[in-house]
Amino acid sequence: MISFLCVLLSASLAFAPAPSDVLTTRLILGELADDGALRPSGGILDAGQCRRFQVNQFAAAAAGFTLAAYPSVSLYLPVDHADPDLSGRPVGTCWDMPAAETGNAFVEAARFDYSPERTAEENREAARQFWMQARAGDMVQMLATYSNGARGTHTLLVTRSYNPTTGKLYWADSNFANTRIDGKRYGYVRAYQAWSLEEAVGWLAADMYNGATLYRLRDDIVVREGAVAPALQTDP
Repeated sequence: MISFLCVLLSASLAFAPAPSDVLTTRLILGELADDGALRPSGGILDAGQCRRFQVNQFAAAAAGFTLAAYPSVSLYLPVDHADPDLSGRPVGTCWDMPAAETGNAFVEAARFDYSPERTAEENREAARQFWMQARAGDMVQMLATYSNGARGTHTLLVTRSYNPTTGKLYWADSNFANTRIDGKRYGYVRAYQAWSLEEAVGWLAADMYNGATLYRLRDDIVVREGAVAPALQTDP
């Protein structure tokens, strides 16, 4: 399965191997290779916690890349939630976004905020339009009410662009599924997830405080001067 997806991902870059595309592929392949891993996830610094997992995976994939205007910076994925007093949005729906010159590799591409001024169906349609913009390599930060009734924040990596033919969303994450071992919480890495668009729409539209943000890699990412151009690994 990994080899097949590697071929698809590599083929999509054959005619436009922009550095951001290469970084996207490295990031996705790294998470696919980690599928099934089980790591501690009880604390915000634990490697299996959803955001920390994505931060670590991105740091590994982004080695050798930087920004054209700030060639000395190392790229990173922001780790902190935005202050709701500054963002005007509930905690967990968006990140604190440092300036590009610090190495922040992402920009906001789309957002959804539940609005009591919309009807239930209008909120569902807004959530639907949000999810339909998901592209491979995007990160999603959300506060949602899930199918099992649980409500909480989550961070995930979109592994394939939204497919309108199948109506599916594809992503990789950690700690969406978890277990306890000797009283400690551990999160599973699940890299081959495929969810119905309508189910994901329902998660966001279920509560007036729910929301989500779609983050996308900057288009001015370049290979760091003096670094060996990162190769596309096709057989992890």
